[in-house]
Amino acid sequence: MENSKSRDWTALDYDVLGVILNKMVSLYDYLQFSLVCKSWYFLALHHKHQRSIIASKVPQLPMLIVPSKDGLEKQHCLYDLTTNIVRSVDFKFCFNKRCCGSSFGWLIMRDETLGIVLFNPFSGAVIYLPPVATYDDIEWIPGHIIKAILTKDPSLYPNDYMVVGIFGTYKRLCLIRANDKTWTYYYPTPNIPFNDINICRDTIYATENDLDVWKVEVQNSEDESSSISISVKMVHTKRIRYIGTAYITESSKGELLVVLRIFNSGEEQFETVDFEVYKLIHENEDELRRAVEVKSLDGDAIFIGDSQSICVSTKEFAGCLPNRIYFTDNRYVNLVVGKLDGTQDLGVFNFEDGSFEDHYIADPAQKNLPSPMWIIPTICSKDLDD
Repeated sequence: MENSKSRDWTALDYDVLGVILNKMVSLYDYLQFSLVCKSWYFLALHHKHQRSIIASKVPQLPMLIVPSKDGLEKQHCLYDLTTNIVRSVDFKFCFNKRCCGSSFGWLIMRDETLGIVLFNPFSGAVIYLPPVATYDDIEWIPGHIIKAILTKDPSLYPNDYMVVGIFGTYKRLCLIRANDKTWTYYYPTPNIPFNDINICRDTIYATENDLDVWKVEVQNSEDESSSISISVKMVHTKRIRYIGTAYITESSKGELLVVLRIFNSGEEQFETVDFEVYKLIHENEDELRRAVEVKSLDGDAIFIGDSQSICVSTKEFAGCLPNRIYFTDNRYVNLVVGKLDGTQDLGVFNFEDGSFEDHYIADPAQKNLPSPMWIIPTICSKDLDD
């Protein structure tokens, strides 16, 4: 093959390479492509910037952040579920920090001062946010925020994103906008114990452990201040008869889905035993929707856990199995039930036959470390250095 570093590249050559890049979906595809030569490096860098804007709007295939094998204090490997390979990467962060969520390639963490830190392990970017207010009723929950998501990627929208969290013993909502100095809190009466939050079609939704789903609205104050308030509207309600927790996500076709994760009720162990998925259908002019249980994910795959719930079409990702739910531990459930034996509840649920399969298998020596977390890989210029 002709040496790529010595030849002159034509417009046609770049058009052909552009077609190749358009077919790339993996972070590692870009990395390998960029190592060929300087010309390919700059083409990959430009192309990934264009794709990053699209990726912020279209779900991408997540990977698992997992512990490294050479040190328990740092977490700096990615598990690629399409190849079943653990890959070393350049980022590092301390396992001792409480991680509250993952969105758009960012980790939402609590630092030593109880402040909230947005950290992009791929670019090294860090955004510091003020602490969530401390009240007596939430003292027993480490980090105060149980789960949090981003509404947009701060790398692309540095002045137009929000962090939405569930905090405290009563699992209430809190929210902070880019550049805000304080958090805004929602204290419903009677209390609503929220379980999951997500952004679907630019709308924030929240679930309870039952099939209760709420639309979250953020209003600006009517005076000249820049303050905001939070309110919710119920879009679906239904009680369930077993122990479970509900996640919310959006299918590749734009349908609103509720994923019910069902646990056993044994005293010696607490693990996932089944899943149910419901599609919320909007039939009337009001906000209420009807829930229809689905028996197929229509080729999609769903990823749930402590990260932002994600649903992708497997047609775009070779190696990602269709009609599967990939799940990791729910740390809040472990805290509530007192599951402190170090076992991890993670795997793959086959929606077609109800069976369970493995994905990442943790090293027994690392069983007491936090469970792996889904993250969307992103590329920055330092990743493409050759």
